[in-house]
Amino acid sequence: MMKTILFSAVVALTGYYAQAQCGDWKFPEDKATFDEKNVLYSDALRNKDYANAKGPHLWILTNAPDVNKAIYINGEKIYKGLADKEKDADKKKEYIDSLMLMYDMRLQYTPCGEEADIAARKAYNAYRYNVKNKSELENILGLFDKAYELNGKDLPYYMILPYMSVVQYNVKYVKNLSEDQILDRYDKVIETVDYQIANGKKPDRIKKLKDYKGSIEGILVGLVDINCDFVREKMAPKFRENPEDLKMAKKIFGFMLKGKCTDDPLWLETGEVILANTPDFAIAKALGSKFKAAKETEKAEKYFNQALEIASEPADKADMYIQLGNLKSGSVARDYYRKALSADPSKKEAYSAIGYLYYGSFERCAGKEDWVKDRAIFIAAYDMFKRGGNTAMMGKAKDAFPSKEEVFTYNYEVGTSVTVGCWVNETVTIQTRD
Repeated sequence: MMKTILFSAVVALTGYYAQAQCGDWKFPEDKATFDEKNVLYSDALRNKDYANAKGPHLWILTNAPDVNKAIYINGEKIYKGLADKEKDADKKKEYIDSLMLMYDMRLQYTPCGEEADIAARKAYNAYRYNVKNKSELENILGLFDKAYELNGKDLPYYMILPYMSVVQYNVKYVKNLSEDQILDRYDKVIETVDYQIANGKKPDRIKKLKDYKGSIEGILVGLVDINCDFVREKMAPKFRENPEDLKMAKKIFGFMLKGKCTDDPLWLETGEVILANTPDFAIAKALGSKFKAAKETEKAEKYFNQALEIASEPADKADMYIQLGNLKSGSVARDYYRKALSADPSKKEAYSAIGYLYYGSFERCAGKEDWVKDRAIFIAAYDMFKRGGNTAMMGKAKDAFPSKEEVFTYNYEVGTSVTVGCWVNETVTIQTRD
């Protein structure tokens, strides 16, 4: 406890100092002693001799607390170094308390516009050193709340998962959080993850954040029994009171997706609210698929087109062109499938989709005067199925080719070309099924 008392005295003795100008050094009157103590603690710190750095560093804290923010940056190193090496529990606690005081004094004397960073450092290190101390859990949660208040969605990424862990430990050991308080913090954490994933530039960091998201959602499931009934009973009424509440819409949409209750009209409704405010490829695609399944073609087309506008990856653009093609027929559908192939040539299923269009157009296109020319549409379909790797439909299409007898009867030869009319307008090489 001696160290805690000593540092309290430091704060009391130096309260009259004004904040130093950031970037400048504001030396005390006894600069000679300051220079001596500064050299002593700096040399010791450089050699990781934290015990011998502590004394001269303390003199500077007591006599020149606003000299420069460097003394607090170095103080953090000293007390983390001492705490990491200390085996005695009581002494270790003294060092951790002193570390926390470094952040408090830095905020008091040399904040330098870095309040958000300082609050984040204090919260994270309080978690690192004190999270196993049940009596500290409520305080640590308050520090994380403050860090989030100052940093918002720019909260350092390494604090995101610990934030949710602190919520978990408070629920388990302190039992001081209601469901609403848990969900409120979950919202903050998950919005931070999503924001940093969307704006991240480092692939490794983005992968780590996605892993964090899965862990965070796993923690929430253990804290609150969130199922479809929970959403309908607890959250839907709040959404009905304010259907423009984007935050609530996102929460309901995500929980219902996880709970596999996406057939509920509420899920579609909240998804539409989200898209009206925030472009999101995955949501637009999901809504398009749901409306397509419900045979609401107009809405399905609306959301597939919206997803297409948002899509940044060639594969995603191609998928949306294919989905739009599936809503159409004839040459309009084929145009969409061709656009899919132009966007991403690896989407071979687009060839197969064109093959189905041809295969299913026989009755529509057959003139029933020239059976070879009529059945040439199956050859066109076969060619598309082949390019799409659809061997099952290749066989069915081939079974519908003209026979050798029909080729002879209508005065054609195998290997010559014929143009399929109607909307197809493809030239194929005559083949026979036998």
